[in-house]
Amino acid sequence: MNRPILSAVLLSLLVLGTVSCGDAGKGTAVTETASASAETEQTPVTEVPLLPDSIEAVDMNGFQLGIKHHNQTTLSWAKNHLEVEEQDGDLFNDAIYERNRTIEEMFNCELVIEPVDWIYAPDVGKEVMAGDSTYDVWYVYDILILDCIEYLMPWENLVHVDLSQPWWNPSATDVFELGGNHYAAAGNYSVSVLSRASGFTFNKEIYNSIGNDKTLYDFVRDNEWTVDKMAEVCIDAYRDINGDGMLDDNDSYGVNGSYKELYNRLILGSGVRYVKMDNDGFPVFSLPGDESAINRILHIIDLFADRRAYASQSGSIPETEGLGSLKGGTVLMVVDNLNGLEHNRDLDMELGFVPCPKYDASQDRYYAPSFGAEVAVLLKTLPEERWENVGILMEAMNYYSDAFVIPMYKEVLIKTKYARDEESGEMLDIVIDSISFEFGLNAWQNTVANPFVQGAIMKNNANVMSTLETMTKSVNTQIKKLSEKIKEFE
Repeated sequence: MNRPILSAVLLSLLVLGTVSCGDAGKGTAVTETASASAETEQTPVTEVPLLPDSIEAVDMNGFQLGIKHHNQTTLSWAKNHLEVEEQDGDLFNDAIYERNRTIEEMFNCELVIEPVDWIYAPDVGKEVMAGDSTYDVWYVYDILILDCIEYLMPWENLVHVDLSQPWWNPSATDVFELGGNHYAAAGNYSVSVLSRASGFTFNKEIYNSIGNDKTLYDFVRDNEWTVDKMAEVCIDAYRDINGDGMLDDNDSYGVNGSYKELYNRLILGSGVRYVKMDNDGFPVFSLPGDESAINRILHIIDLFADRRAYASQSGSIPETEGLGSLKGGTVLMVVDNLNGLEHNRDLDMELGFVPCPKYDASQDRYYAPSFGAEVAVLLKTLPEERWENVGILMEAMNYYSDAFVIPMYKEVLIKTKYARDEESGEMLDIVIDSISFEFGLNAWQNTVANPFVQGAIMKNNANVMSTLETMTKSVNTQIKKLSEKIKEFE
């Protein structure tokens, strides 16, 4: 079987040569990246295997793989495109189109993808209780996974799927490993998880007015982008615009964003974990006994209690924001994610993007918390005779996406369309390589993360220990129920 993998419009950036499945049913794709300044300048040509070593292109005789996921209108804050009906010249869309058509032709199968409105836990339950298996793979909103976990089948049943591979985002996928089994997977077939990777968008003009000798990018490169440094530049960015000596909505501030969005970036970006796993693979509410983590949180709260840095207001967890506006030019930076960059395209100002800060220079990596995305699950009613084909196709599609679609998302959609400078592209690479999930946020946001932020921070009393003591009984009760539920159907 031979066919050109990508259409001519894609050749301007990513050229994939003819694929030959051959006797082994594999083949390679030749890739090269064209220079934006001159068509004659190109990066070295490399060969990328079309499929991982673990699988081969087999004839599935028209097998239909059914996938149900959220439409873009419903989950508007993430990028959820899994299917494109036809090529339209948009390089990212065309990459998705070619990916799906290539997989269909390679395996002689059909991808049946249905975007719908909200997929709730009861929807999953009704399907299983009725003994149905209308779709092979469902994409469920991350915080709803545990609400339907008794109806889910472990991914370990699909022998061709290797969740330790990078195309499955193992540091994110592993959050949904309970009792030794994975009940959800954050693979790269969907860019939903990638699109929610956290960072901060900043106004270059305001930052330059501070008069710092180093750029924010320099701080990141030099391992100096820490919570202390961020608080420092945010305070330096404050301006009493009307000169009345009051901190009000007529002034310019350091950072803006909801309590949940800001503090989860700062806390989890500092390597803190609300919940850890015990030796048997079940959650433990570890934060109350983690002195080091508590001290980090207290320090972060103290840093951003200065209203010049973050002028918070009273309100609800998801809606509360501080003073200052990016659009109005009255805030240095705002909480953001890769998908959010799209909404800044029309702003007439010089913008940059940096990752969430480390706690201090000794931290060995950056963390880019990703939450609010759809992740893939399997229902217990998936017939066993479908497992092999579903496993092969999911492994192939996630691998193919990681190798060919994700680079298009990074290089074209993000760096070319949304990032305002070459250095922002460098920062985006750091963010993408730092994607992380946290059980207390991704799985139990309304049980752990939101109650903690609300009790310990929103009330402006920094009463961390009291909040943790109040939460411990209810969280441990939920842990017990979850553990018992999983053990019942193991």
